[in-house]
Amino acid sequence: MSCGPKGSEADPAVQCSVCGHRTDLVELPGMTEIYCLECSADVATSILLKTEINAAWLSGQRYESLAAELAQLGRRLLERAQSA
Repeated sequence: MSCGPKGSEADPAVQCSVCGHRTDLVELPGMTEIYCLECSADVATSILLKTEINAAWLSGQRYESLAAELAQLGRRLLERAQSA
């Protein structure tokens, strides 16, 4: 069975799920996507920030600074994805 572009038998080039780079790629635990090192760090950080925001919200603590950091991180990921 053929796979890849135009029916070639080679596997399609594996690329980062965010920015599309074809460099050293890693899988994060529990995730199906693969990421370059820079994007994997940002994705992992965003997961941790969301967890901390939820914990702060549930305990009635302030979380605005965490939310601002998450928004900044999201903008950085979006810019990287759009520049691909």
